[in-house]
Amino acid sequence: MKILHTADWHIGKQLHRYGLDDDHALFLDWLAALIQERQIDLLLVSGDVFDTANPSNASLAQYYGFLKQLIGTGCQVIVTGGNHDSPGVLNAPRELLRFLDVKVVGCISNDLSDELIHVQTPRGELVVGAVPYLREIDLRRSASGQGYDERVALVRQGIRQHYQALADLKHEQFKNLPSIAMGHLYVNGATVSESEREIHVVGGEAAFSSEHFPAGFDYTALGHIHRPQRIGNSDFTRYCGSPIMLSFSEREDAKLVLELTLENDKITQITPLPVPKFRELRSFKGSLDEVWADLQAYAPTAPLEALVEVRVEEPNSDPQIELNFELLKQEFAQSPFKIISPRIAYSNRLRGADELFVIGTAIQDLAETEVFEKRLLAEDLDEATRQTLLEAFGELLQEVQESN
Repeated sequence: MKILHTADWHIGKQLHRYGLDDDHALFLDWLAALIQERQIDLLLVSGDVFDTANPSNASLAQYYGFLKQLIGTGCQVIVTGGNHDSPGVLNAPRELLRFLDVKVVGCISNDLSDELIHVQTPRGELVVGAVPYLREIDLRRSASGQGYDERVALVRQGIRQHYQALADLKHEQFKNLPSIAMGHLYVNGATVSESEREIHVVGGEAAFSSEHFPAGFDYTALGHIHRPQRIGNSDFTRYCGSPIMLSFSEREDAKLVLELTLENDKITQITPLPVPKFRELRSFKGSLDEVWADLQAYAPTAPLEALVEVRVEEPNSDPQIELNFELLKQEFAQSPFKIISPRIAYSNRLRGADELFVIGTAIQDLAETEVFEKRLLAEDLDEATRQTLLEAFGELLQEVQESN
């Protein structure tokens, strides 16, 4: 029996306001072909199918169009909700999708057995603990006067208890079957990228320890972190990572999906399958002259238009440099790549509140936590106070995101 572990598709993602719909179209076509070629019996999607809670019609069409491609392949699908997904959007068609062998768990319910899915195929069977993103409001009930550390401890405890209860239920109902747990969370020790910076503020302090996953599962298929990696030195607890590059910090990351082979009720092989690079992301930094030369020499080879981040760094502010910077953008406007994030910074400029955003930075390009961190830099705060404010902001941001 063959299982494919994927996560963090983020359909509808925009990179500096540049849509990645073409990237997703090529990836989903490739994935459908791979499932047929490798004769995959079960596809797992461990959260963040969409990039926003209210995906566009085009994003929904890509998702449903992909599921349609799997009709007749014999491949079953299990989809869990991530922190970017709306449980309502994912769950709305799930009764209909059941007829297509697609099981959806957008959020936890009052019946834990909804997360325990018995998968039967001609080549074997197993049980999947389809755990979606566990929202803080589902895990704890705040009491008046609780401090931050107490709330974090309750979240960790809630995650641990949820997985243990699911493992106990699996043991009770399907004792002798192999099993896989899914999860969408930040596990302590995971390496994050630029596109997950908010994890450090919102969820970093509540990081879950891999040691607390119950022993009752043979493999833990994780999502939430975009870089593929093992956790806790275990081959059987892994993030598969995002299948396409979602930020410039991911430009050197290997993008892959993980194929699990189940034989004689044991996972005997885990095979990373590289995702083709459909688009190049490049970052050029240096003086104006250095960046200009780098852009002239750059010749992308991937099928989609390359996206370029430009960071011009000069010592002193000079109107002529800024004029030449505009000329640079005009010069390369018709190139086989697109400059989507051009910025210029002066190292000797005094940093007041108005100087924290380098020239060319649009506030829409920054995560909420980045804006708040930059605002704190303008204040004369000690590190302890700054960290307390970041934690408080993270809690408020998480409550707003979860309420949406």
